[in-house]
Amino acid sequence: MENFDDFFTETFETATLKGNLVTLRGVRENAPGEASAENIFKAIEGSRDFLTEHLPWIQETDIFDLKKRIRSWVLNERFGQGGCWLIFKNTPNSEEGVFAGSIMMEVNVRNHSATLSYWLAKPFTGQGLMTESVKLIVKFAFEQLKLNRLELLVSVLNGKSAAVAARCGFMEEGINRDYELINGKFVDHRRFSLLARDVY
Repeated sequence: MENFDDFFTETFETATLKGNLVTLRGVRENAPGEASAENIFKAIEGSRDFLTEHLPWIQETDIFDLKKRIRSWVLNERFGQGGCWLIFKNTPNSEEGVFAGSIMMEVNVRNHSATLSYWLAKPFTGQGLMTESVKLIVKFAFEQLKLNRLELLVSVLNGKSAAVAARCGFMEEGINRDYELINGKFVDHRRFSLLARDVY
């Protein structure tokens, strides 16, 4: 592609992505209902102990911190540096669905690559929601955004997250030693990647 930077900046958005189990929608400031900061925070509060095990930022997060995070993701999207999608579980009784978690994409435009991260509130785990969410993002990243590489970094203690990566076709590349300080301890992370040529 002749000028990927220009293409990506013009193309990137947190487009709504719909699957059988979930619908992904870009996070927005001052959103109403299920997508509101208040509702997201309520989900975090209800799963704080569960989420804190692998997500150090959760421990001290309050509603004001969450709103700052939302604002930063909105700015990242505006400048083509990444985005955050909210994950909604599809339900027959609600067109909007029920908020379940989020999936983030941090973009390295120069290398045509992105790093994904994700989380689900505890009541929504074990239902295939994250696997479908990652697959939707993979398809969007390679087909619409024309990225070449996606990667995931997963704590060696987080077997369920590693299983999602494997189900979505990601290949394990190795270990990043002492990659992240989680709850006062340095934790190794497994590095997974998926290339466009692996899929197409």
